[in-house]
Amino acid sequence: METKELKVKIRRSFFDNYERPLHLHPEFIKFEDKDLVNNSTTIFKSSDIKEFRYGIHWYSYFFVFGREYQFYIRNFNNEVLKIRFVTYFGKRKKEYNMLYEKILDSLWDLYFRKQVEKFLSDFEKGECIQVGEVNINPEGIIIIISEITKQEKKIILWDNVRTHSYMTYFSIYSFENPREINRGYLYKEDWNTYVLYSIVRTILRNKNIEKY
Repeated sequence: METKELKVKIRRSFFDNYERPLHLHPEFIKFEDKDLVNNSTTIFKSSDIKEFRYGIHWYSYFFVFGREYQFYIRNFNNEVLKIRFVTYFGKRKKEYNMLYEKILDSLWDLYFRKQVEKFLSDFEKGECIQVGEVNINPEGIIIIISEITKQEKKIILWDNVRTHSYMTYFSIYSFENPREINRGYLYKEDWNTYVLYSIVRTILRNKNIEKY
């Protein structure tokens, strides 16, 4: 079934009276994310989209008083399109939660699901694939772990690869040595964590290593 485009208007906060049009189309992303009069809109062609990250930033001072919904989409020229909107003291929280989920679903269905399918196809052909700093190859997964004085690459063979999924991050670790060989990836901070999650868990499921 063909994925439908999404057209919405985003008011970044109740201090911002201007509603900014966001258009997610199978062939492009278009958003009025700038305040410049003559050049206020950013457009990325779908073929130029490289990766994304997303999440919610909480504002607090003794108690939580606001949340900022964030999406960052980066193209192959390292240009970043930013989609952000804020609610304070629960105002329009339900509406913004629904908007956040709708945008995330559309980003995934329109652009990144296809990216995952391409990565998995390459993997099935015996090719190595790279998602962020993670190398996924026929033998296993190479992750970068932080030690006391340096960062070091570690390979985890497929039979030994395990994962955990949490609300804000995804972790990969060694079944034999989880204490020392592990790495977490934040959906909000690390590019394409959702893509990484989908690829690794699909491979593990196909290999009957983990079930979901």
